[in-house]
Amino acid sequence: MEKSKGKGKRAGAICSALFLLLLAAACNGEKAPEQTTDTNAVTSEALTQETAETTADSVTIEETEETTQEETTEEETVAERAYMPVIENGSTVYGLSVSEEVKEKNSEALSRFSDLMDQLYGTHFEERQSEKTIFLSYAGDPYDYAIRVDPDSGNISLTAGSPDSMQRAIRTFVSAYCGSSLGNLVIDVTAGNRLDIIYDYDKDKIDNSAFLSYRGGKATTLSASDSKGELMTPDWVDTLIMVELRIDTASIGGGFRDSYDLLDFYAATGVNGIWLAPIYQRGPGGNGYGNCGLHTVEPALTGTDDMEEGWKVVRDFVDYAHQKGIYIFFDIVSWGAMRGSALFQTEHPEWFNGEAWGNPAFDWKNEAFREWYISNAVANIEKTGADGYRCDCEPFTAGYEVFSEIRKRLSDRGIHIMLMSEDGSLRKGVFDMEQDGVLDYTKMTRGQLYQNPVNFYVDGYLKLVDSVKVGYGLGPQSQQGSTKRPRSGRFRYYTNCITNHDYQSRNVCKNRLKIGYSAIYAPFIPIWYMGDEFGVEKENAVLYDVPVDYALATDSYENAMFYEDVKQMIAIRRTYPELFEEYPMDHRDSNICEVSVEGLANLQNYARYKGNKAILVVANNEEEASGACRITVPFEEAQLSAYRIFKITDLLTGRVIFEGYREDLTSFSAVIPYQYMGVYLVEGR
Repeated sequence: MEKSKGKGKRAGAICSALFLLLLAAACNGEKAPEQTTDTNAVTSEALTQETAETTADSVTIEETEETTQEETTEEETVAERAYMPVIENGSTVYGLSVSEEVKEKNSEALSRFSDLMDQLYGTHFEERQSEKTIFLSYAGDPYDYAIRVDPDSGNISLTAGSPDSMQRAIRTFVSAYCGSSLGNLVIDVTAGNRLDIIYDYDKDKIDNSAFLSYRGGKATTLSASDSKGELMTPDWVDTLIMVELRIDTASIGGGFRDSYDLLDFYAATGVNGIWLAPIYQRGPGGNGYGNCGLHTVEPALTGTDDMEEGWKVVRDFVDYAHQKGIYIFFDIVSWGAMRGSALFQTEHPEWFNGEAWGNPAFDWKNEAFREWYISNAVANIEKTGADGYRCDCEPFTAGYEVFSEIRKRLSDRGIHIMLMSEDGSLRKGVFDMEQDGVLDYTKMTRGQLYQNPVNFYVDGYLKLVDSVKVGYGLGPQSQQGSTKRPRSGRFRYYTNCITNHDYQSRNVCKNRLKIGYSAIYAPFIPIWYMGDEFGVEKENAVLYDVPVDYALATDSYENAMFYEDVKQMIAIRRTYPELFEEYPMDHRDSNICEVSVEGLANLQNYARYKGNKAILVVANNEEEASGACRITVPFEEAQLSAYRIFKITDLLTGRVIFEGYREDLTSFSAVIPYQYMGVYLVEGR
């Protein structure tokens, strides 16, 4: 445990248009139709004849024998596609018409846009009169933007309500329509395919609350988390996405009665696990982690000095959370109590021996104290309905036996909880997971991590797929001794706690890879400290002590867009639970494999798969890269080889980017902006 008591602990809708900044739509490789639909929208066959390998540049085509009419069934028929050329063979008939205000306020974005066009296609759009034009101008509300494609005239318009939203619109255009990393820029104008991209912030804000449901309490069902069945875990643990929350430092919080809006906020986010910072009476010099004992509750949080009434206030809060589909976990403290507490001063001074954190430490050899502690831990769950504990300082203070007894007594009464230790644990039929499931002890200690936060997967310390498959950097330090054959990574559940209250500065800071690639999409239970979901920035202070302003989630453009993007990541995870909520007995058997990506090799890209589906997660962590890449579909590794026909959908746009035969597909192209991801659903039949 890295903390100082009394001073604060040191330190984490699908297809909504808001996340269109991440678009990575690619041209597809379907069979070419025989004729154009109009003068601007040419078929894939005509485009191939005119531009020499545009289709081959967007989707790799393998040589196949021609299928006869008799061999083709109705199910296997592949729809013909129509395309509108924008840049062909290094030249374009398009001119650019930019309002003076956009020129002035978005000059840097326009320059980057031109540079990227030169890099991808050998030319860029210039301001000039032309029969076909790309228009850029300001219109609408500050957070809104629209990209409109007119296949009849060929004209394209980008409008936005502010310089910020215009910048997003430009990047969205690139991501949506520049999927061919070689050759030509074409737009799929096939009938029924979405052309216009229109984002209205007020209408399109994501609400993930419908995904959540409460399956805890006495309705809980259990599944074994070890081969002997000694650790039986609530099945709802599979669904957890967790946030650590200190209600009295949240701007829309305060006491329990003031904090229902926080629960609404996190339900809309899609978060269904709240780890509550300690709620016990603090006493002089206390901060919750330093407190007067687990039988007390802080009057400032409950609004009453009456302990019995105070616990009822907590119960009401927990009940409301359950109505929203959220599980509540108390932070239970086992090191000792504040020197000024009645427990030490007058009630039971004999229950203490020595000091910890400058205050009296509990004597865990005292049987009367052990029984008192266990009984109160059980009672607190019973009278509040909470769903478990994050166990401060464990398993090295009270130890496995104490929490085993707490778990057993509750289980005997039909109450099944989750226990998460602060430090790495060997489980031993007691703890379901530890707080810092991803922490490479061969590189740093927990204290060093909290002082100088890093993200192990995004900042270059671990390769994500290798970490899962070999166990690198997972679980307790005692299992990470060998970098060649570690014993780690063989339990069922591991968290990826990307920030917590002990961190001495923020680490996510609107980096979508740090919260999405490394946690939300990965085979871990994600945990972060409140505010990371809307991109609270760095501040050199222990996070536990720093107030969090939730107005940023809507009032700041960059924070609002980041928050919507995070909500879309969560929506994707919740929409495909069979892929993302799969936790095998041995974590090394997780349904993840590497995805080969030409052009973006800085991180280990991956697929989550099961049955006839795989979701590919492709991340751009290369600041100087254009983001243009070619993605190879991992048919063998994702166990998709048995299927003949495939459909690939960009989950960030809902656009189908390939539908056809296995022999016609090996890879597809995309453009993914820096610090963003492309997310693609591959379905076989």
